[in-house]
Amino acid sequence: MKISAVRCILLSAPYATEGDAERVQSLASGFRAAALVKIETDEGIYGFGEPFAGSFAPLVVREIVMQTAELLVGASPLDIASCMRRVQHAIRYWGRTGLVQGVIGAMEMALFDIKGKAAGLPVYELLGGPTAAALPVYASGGNDKPDAELRREMKSYVAAGYSAVKIRVINLTEQQVLSKVTLCREALDGKLGLAVDAVQSNVLRPWTLKEAKRYAEMLEPFNLLWLEEPLPPDDLDGLRELRRSTSIPIAGAETATTVMEANRYIRAEALDILQPDASVIGGMRNFVRTGMLADAAGMELAVHAWCGGVGHMANYHAAFATPSCRYLEMSSVYNPLRDAVLVEPWKLQGGSLALPQSAGLGVQLTPEMEKEFAFREGTHYRFGVSQSEPPLGVPK
Repeated sequence: MKISAVRCILLSAPYATEGDAERVQSLASGFRAAALVKIETDEGIYGFGEPFAGSFAPLVVREIVMQTAELLVGASPLDIASCMRRVQHAIRYWGRTGLVQGVIGAMEMALFDIKGKAAGLPVYELLGGPTAAALPVYASGGNDKPDAELRREMKSYVAAGYSAVKIRVINLTEQQVLSKVTLCREALDGKLGLAVDAVQSNVLRPWTLKEAKRYAEMLEPFNLLWLEEPLPPDDLDGLRELRRSTSIPIAGAETATTVMEANRYIRAEALDILQPDASVIGGMRNFVRTGMLADAAGMELAVHAWCGGVGHMANYHAAFATPSCRYLEMSSVYNPLRDAVLVEPWKLQGGSLALPQSAGLGVQLTPEMEKEFAFREGTHYRFGVSQSEPPLGVPK
């Protein structure tokens, strides 16, 4: 079997709902992009991968795929290590870290998808085999919206059978954070775990260490699963000090684009919970490698997943092959590209997702779907951050 073509397919889909303030702030068009990497073979088997960067810079992703496609044409898709060495060598001077690694990781996903289909095996079997029969899933939403809508959202997660919920508290004052967390905890009625994401990697004026300590102290009575990104991602010293000052587990590292970058958090003892994303960190094997390093250091993993269904499934397969993984993230903001590509619709049982059974990643893209989600020029995603100065929150 030989690789006959490597393509990048750009798609657009409606994103979020009318009541979700993030839609207004992040997507003036109301649409979000995705960039799927498709690798085809001379035997008719093909595979898909997806970088998270496709949501932000789809045209850049397409250009990187075009720049590197010729390196794989004619190679064996079953020799994944050789294929990836070839590409990694070619981008050494301009893509050792950052967005490029997510694109290269999507190529690796597509190769694993092919190899799994050829062998009739789910990809986690090719990554070392499953370490659990099922993993807990948390609903990832809780964006800014009126209290009544937010309360209904929390109730819907209880009804849907999730094990936990994560909410955002971006650009909110101390009183607003307290009110929002209180509302969500009451709405969940003790039935689901609750995590809080401060998203300080995506604000114009992130919290200082002093502010983060104040927020953490305020939130300790809520018995949170974790407090995510309470400081900028490069402030490892601050994260370590914050972690030692609070009983709330501190989580982060979703923006790490290499194993070495993720390992810096581990060596610095900056986090309790590491959150790698296969669509960011260079693929599924890098996810598993990172998980092994974290496990050796006594650190747990909680998957980060926020792109379409292909990226979600790649993360899930990697997570099932990683013994230290404790939670799967399932983005709950409306995004049809999350569900449309699945071969097996997700079904939660007891708050958990069972091992996928389909060969490969368990994803598909039909010509009808390509037509339905045809790319709209100008579609891209920006985090919901006002360009004006955000509120200062806790006084210094």
